[in-house]
Amino acid sequence: MKKILLLILFFPFFVFSAPSGSPSLPAIIEEGFFIPDTKWVNFRLGFLEYFASDLVMEFEDVGKENNFHLRKVKANANLGSFTINIKDRLDLYTEIGSFKLEPEFRQGSSLYIAKSSNDMLYRAGARLIFFEILDFTLGASVKYTIFSASNDYLTLNDRPIDNDIKFDLKEWQIDVGLAQKISILRPYIGVSYRDTQIKMKNLPFLLNKLDLTFQKKVGVFLGVAASLGSFVMVEGEIKLVNEMSTNLSLEVRF
Repeated sequence: MKKILLLILFFPFFVFSAPSGSPSLPAIIEEGFFIPDTKWVNFRLGFLEYFASDLVMEFEDVGKENNFHLRKVKANANLGSFTINIKDRLDLYTEIGSFKLEPEFRQGSSLYIAKSSNDMLYRAGARLIFFEILDFTLGASVKYTIFSASNDYLTLNDRPIDNDIKFDLKEWQIDVGLAQKISILRPYIGVSYRDTQIKMKNLPFLLNKLDLTFQKKVGVFLGVAASLGSFVMVEGEIKLVNEMSTNLSLEVRF
């Protein structure tokens, strides 16, 4: 059984994750560089790389009424994180870094590909461990994300066209998951709920803005974290159903 779990949960390193994170994350790194583990509060610094091959979204009313059909939305990010940990039970954190979107959509025989500029994404969130029984941990997290950017380019049937498109993204995300400790590994699986709105404004081919939202608000995530319990943790995760994405991250406890 353990071999099957390891095989499944190492899968994230080879496939395509909007990060939910391990439910046991507040307790994985038990010892830091400077702050004794007897203290109630410590902090961590981290870096994560995120790539979404498709956010699995759809246009809302205006887009549908004007016969726009979304093919896919790519996204990628490189973010730094700062986390305050309280008693190895609660994480309060923020993530900041570069992010970009690339929606691809059709209207009749016209194929549009837009790409936002690399701009700053801001995220704040909290993680809480509900309980730990034997080697299992049940936890949850909530986070809020905002992002705004101008357009880098827009093509119509592979020909560039002048534009002044603006992108705005706002998102609430709630995750609940279960993790198991297997030696230095913490494989986990969970369910994610995302309430996301992406707005495309100042479109050269439409007076109104186009709003995008997830086709399905609920998705599944699975991943694995690895740590010896001291100083450093690495993690890989995939997210399925409401997006196809991969996340790799590194955290250091001080």
